[in-house]
Amino acid sequence: MTNVTIDAVESRNPATGEVVFTAPATAPDDVGATVGRAHAAREAWARRPILDRQTVLRRFADLVERDAPRLADLIVTEMGKLRRDAVAEVSWTVKSARWYADHPPPVERRGAAVVRRRPLGVVAAITPWNVPLLTPAWKWLPALLAGNTVVWKPSELSSGTAVAAHELLREAGLPPGAMELVLGGPDPARVLCADPRVASVHFTGSTAAGRAISESLAGRFIPCALEMGGLNPALVFPDADLEHAADCIIAAGTAINGQKCTATRRVLVHEAVAETLMDALATRVHGLTAGDPARPDVDLGPLVHPAAAAHAEQAVAAAVSRGARVVARSSAPSGAAVAPEAFFSATLLTDLPPEEPLRRHELFAPVLSVETFPSAVAAWPMADATPFGLSASVHTADPATAAEAAEVLRTGVVAVNRRGDDVDLEAPFVGTKDSGNGHPEGGEYIYSSLTALQAHYQDVPVPSR
Repeated sequence: MTNVTIDAVESRNPATGEVVFTAPATAPDDVGATVGRAHAAREAWARRPILDRQTVLRRFADLVERDAPRLADLIVTEMGKLRRDAVAEVSWTVKSARWYADHPPPVERRGAAVVRRRPLGVVAAITPWNVPLLTPAWKWLPALLAGNTVVWKPSELSSGTAVAAHELLREAGLPPGAMELVLGGPDPARVLCADPRVASVHFTGSTAAGRAISESLAGRFIPCALEMGGLNPALVFPDADLEHAADCIIAAGTAINGQKCTATRRVLVHEAVAETLMDALATRVHGLTAGDPARPDVDLGPLVHPAAAAHAEQAVAAAVSRGARVVARSSAPSGAAVAPEAFFSATLLTDLPPEEPLRRHELFAPVLSVETFPSAVAAWPMADATPFGLSASVHTADPATAAEAAEVLRTGVVAVNRRGDDVDLEAPFVGTKDSGNGHPEGGEYIYSSLTALQAHYQDVPVPSR
């Protein structure tokens, strides 16, 4: 994380350029006071009965459900997500709050001991703009339920959504100090991670920023959960349902306008069916409609800001100059209210040269590259030939091939005959290599980095919680 001081946060609707939210940024010198409030509140919150904490989460779910249209509008206007996807994100946040309210940290008997999970204290949650409500909720819902207090640093590009969520948590009964908000760019995040009162850091974002956080915590023995980028392959075998595979690949490659860590980026297809699959992918790319993300008939909205679109255009142009070939691009956006600067056409590439940067570096845009393989023996190392290991999808009718994929692919998620970007709340979500450091999110698995285990031995009955 570079040292960048931001005096105010400002969200612009990337589809129109209109400013939709402004607020003062948290000065770096004020971050310590913010952490101090969370630190002072930690013992009282941890001692609250678990039923009280569950009640707060359930009330929060009810309030998010009540305000669902407003929250979806915020997500659409702040970062350009399609309205149907924003509605789904709000709905999943409601489901997640209720699920966690029903699944507190487990208490287990092992031998003569009762094994409990105790809160750590202050948890720092540093989150991105692309899933501005659900991704943070997957961090602070279980953190709060486990008895921790939280300091949340959302992306400066989605501060309006963060402020709205924070207000609903307070309305739900969360006491002062249990959740504190830090607004701004990388500089307050750096100060937050350096504060010795922070007992755990949970981060979702770029690999570069995650590496900087990890390095800053190298001298401290605290949990640090990093969920970072991906260069996710889809492997298509000759016995696959090619039409279904094409549907999954395009949906996973263009979700959130390609701005998703689990998005499909690379298509590896058996040479016997490569031409058929390529035609199916190209047809779907040409059929995508770009425009105002609030419209129900739109498939592609803008990237998060014009600079992101310009960067994606430059990356594609550079790849073509090195020998890559454009197979298909989607149409330009339409609509009188749309400002085109942040829009980028979904792009299908092939013939990438061996040293092409798109083979090794994540491009946060709807760009898919296609290459062929002659056999499964050749396909597996091709899929693994990146620094990342987040997600992979495999399309095949052969159970043996599907089983082999789970054995040999070095990714945290392996999806067979389904989209590679879909994950379930109850399952672990964790990347390998440059995609994550092994601390999972999702379900009860996240409690491993939000709590400390305690084996409690005594000769009298111990309450279950």
